[in-house]
Amino acid sequence: MFFVLGCLLIVLTAMIAIRKAGSKHPYSLGAAMSAGFSLLALVCLSQNYTQSLIPLVNDGIGVSNRVAYWILGEDGWSQAMFRRAFEWAGFIAIFFLMLSPAAYLAESRHSQIHN
Repeated sequence: MFFVLGCLLIVLTAMIAIRKAGSKHPYSLGAAMSAGFSLLALVCLSQNYTQSLIPLVNDGIGVSNRVAYWILGEDGWSQAMFRRAFEWAGFIAIFFLMLSPAAYLAESRHSQIHN
């Protein structure tokens, strides 16, 4: 949960700063930053999920990296939870990867209309 809140704070702050700096595309840059953070989460959660599938490596079940820990927290660890988090991270990453060029096109059209 800390990862999500931290990323949200970073992206919103950057979007406000970029907009105040006079950029024509602050929302697409924010969407691109969100895509980067979501890809980082996807990689960390996928590593955590695949690590949990190998019982000989671990003594029980655990979170294998800090980013996954920041996302998952301390409660209810299971392979099903790790898989669900990994799948949702994939959906969110795809969403932001599709949103970024769409936002860029919308901002470009909007700036062309107002110029």
